Amino acid sequence: MNNKILIVDEDESVHAQIQNALSKNGYTVLSAKNGRDGLEVALKEAPALVILEAYLPELDGFSVCKSLRAEGFKSPIIFLTSKISEIDAVIGLELGAQDYIRKPLQTKELLVRIEVQLKKNQEELTNKKITIQDLEIDLERRKVKHKGQVKELTHKEFQLLYALAQCPNKVFSRNELLNNVWGWSQFGQTRTVDIHIGYLRKKFEENPRKPKILQTIRGVGYTLNTE
Repeated sequence: MNNKILIVDEDESVHAQIQNALSKNGYTVLSAKNGRDGLEVALKEAPALVILEAYLPELDGFSVCKSLRAEGFKSPIIFLTSKISEIDAVIGLELGAQDYIRKPLQTKELLVRIEVQLKKNQEELTNKKITIQDLEIDLERRKVKHKGQVKELTHKEFQLLYALAQCPNKVFSRNELLNNVWGWSQFGQTRTVDIHIGYLRKKFEENPRKPKILQTIRGVGYTLNTE
């Protein structure tokens, strides 16, 4: 089993704090102090998870995340920073990160989030393909077909569709989807789910204003309808 975790952060004290906690919990720790080295180590060593500072020298964390996903790197990425704003968080998640946590970090919280993402990633890799009527989701290749046509989805669009497809006809609340897809535990007022559902409807529905597949259950949430 892959137990390697890569830390990409120039802050020595953060490195020491995370490395100590991870080592005590049986993980093998890889390190990089700038974005270029982090990208190189991630592609060479294929860690099970990457902890990535957003604001790095030479190559920022957002660029590293985007490059990793472009290269087909599938392991979870958790952004770690003291400067991150809500907009930055959304950008990072859109680029393919699974979660973010602010500094100064709480070690126990970080460990829990790491365990959640590793478990979720393993479960996804176990269930590699879902076929529902005219919809085919290939997790390993990150491809989606609808009525035989390949649909181009962003990373988060794919994850959202996959989450709904795992339990077709089940109604998911917005908070459930924010937790399952974006890894958020605190929600506040956000239209992130609604916006992404809208993107998906434009790609799958004959009439996005009268959706038959990705339906809204008023006052509750969303469901992938197969009836």
